[in-house]
Amino acid sequence: MLKISSFVVRAGLSLGCALAASHACSQSTQSICRFSSVTGIAFGIYDDASSTPRDTTANIVVSCTRNGGPPNVNVTLEFGPSATSGSSSTRSMRQGGGNSITYNLYRDSSRGLVWGQTPGVDTVTQSLSVPNKSTASTTFTIFGRIGALQNVSTGSYADSVVATVSY
Repeated sequence: MLKISSFVVRAGLSLGCALAASHACSQSTQSICRFSSVTGIAFGIYDDASSTPRDTTANIVVSCTRNGGPPNVNVTLEFGPSATSGSSSTRSMRQGGGNSITYNLYRDSSRGLVWGQTPGVDTVTQSLSVPNKSTASTTFTIFGRIGALQNVSTGSYADSVVATVSY
């Protein structure tokens, strides 16, 4: 039997400032980074009879402004666990009726490296050169996948994860 559903993952946002030996995290930090473009991750139509997983991508843009200090800023993006499953290794979306479907967010296009929240292990860091008294941006691509052949009820499914940028 063919079932068609739509799926959306919403990202909550959190800003952080990673402490480094040469920089203190305070109101006077010389570089300030923030999310400048964030959209939900939409999977669209899912066919539970298909042996092909449902893949999607989304972009998050982070902009950094510098007022003095070194020009290079290391920007790290992390994703917390699924609000539905409580896990980063196996995230789930839930339908209003309580049914759920598993999915995950990945750091690579082959969808082998799950995106998590442990810096240096399962996050992504990009180096950004920011001109003094100016702003520069970097784009992170998120690769999503719903595994094939999950027996789910027709309907809309959603989940929330917290995206955190630290610098």
